[in-house]
Amino acid sequence: MRDFFLNNVNKKLANREIPRVDLHMHTTWTDGDNTLDEMHKVAIEKKIEHIFFSEHSRKTSGDWFQKFVKETKKLDQSQCKAYAGTEVKILDLNGNLDLSNEIEASSEFIMASVHRFPGEKGNIFENKNNFDPNDAVKIEYELTLAAIENPKTTIIGHPFGMSLKRFNISPSQKLFIDIIEKCKKFEKVFEVNSNYHNNINYLVEECLKKDTLISLGSNAHNIKDVGKILQILDK
Repeated sequence: MRDFFLNNVNKKLANREIPRVDLHMHTTWTDGDNTLDEMHKVAIEKKIEHIFFSEHSRKTSGDWFQKFVKETKKLDQSQCKAYAGTEVKILDLNGNLDLSNEIEASSEFIMASVHRFPGEKGNIFENKNNFDPNDAVKIEYELTLAAIENPKTTIIGHPFGMSLKRFNISPSQKLFIDIIEKCKKFEKVFEVNSNYHNNINYLVEECLKKDTLISLGSNAHNIKDVGKILQILDK
């Protein structure tokens, strides 16, 4: 895992090259609009060399996940290597993940993300008035720090994405740096995500300064968003 991100992302960014990767995609296997094959073909057209299908899963997910992994492996990997794995919720302040042992064993990368707060149910955007925005940032911060310590975690998905999207609040640079530094300490990967982060260049530079592994993702749920993170970096 470490060698993949070091060789394909960090070294190229340090040399002011744009890595040809998009490491956050969803397909019709979960909540995406396009199939694995459609997303993969567009990635090839855009000369992307590595993609990660980070399908949502839960502890209760059935045998569909194994079928998804098999379908990913059947893709022609010669021009664009496709990785199969999962994006899961951080469940609590102990850093536990909504992840089954079977899915863990089948995943090449495991992305841990804050998608809701512990105990929340239903439409989270309808419940946002239940939280003070500053308290929400603190909870997301603590959940993220805890997940970094979980040995099952590979990538921290869209750090502070909940605060940014749900509560429209931008956490301080210090809090981002704290997460970047802890990712370095535990050899976890910090995701820079074009769908959530409006400070992409800053996050990349801080990760490089701290020698923290970086994942670049578009959070693509359809073919038009494949490679969006690379378009932004290229500018």
